[in-house]
Amino acid sequence: MIATLEGVLEYRGTDSVISNVSGIGFLLYVPSSTLGRLGAGKGKVFLYTHLHVREDNISLYGFASSEELAL
Repeated sequence: MIATLEGVLEYRGTDSVISNVSGIGFLLYVPSSTLGRLGAGKGKVFLYTHLHVREDNISLYGFASSEELAL
């Protein structure tokens, strides 16, 4: 299980970001509240994560706080 990620913000979309962690780019789907807390540039980010596994898809979700993750 991936509990947290700390890396450099490489890409910021409308509902997702890519965080570069030691050369590996993780695509994370994030809520708009988390997007608002992230900087516009390529700064350091720390996100709490939830790995969602389905039969046809594996998705990683990122949240700015543990409270958002719990919701």
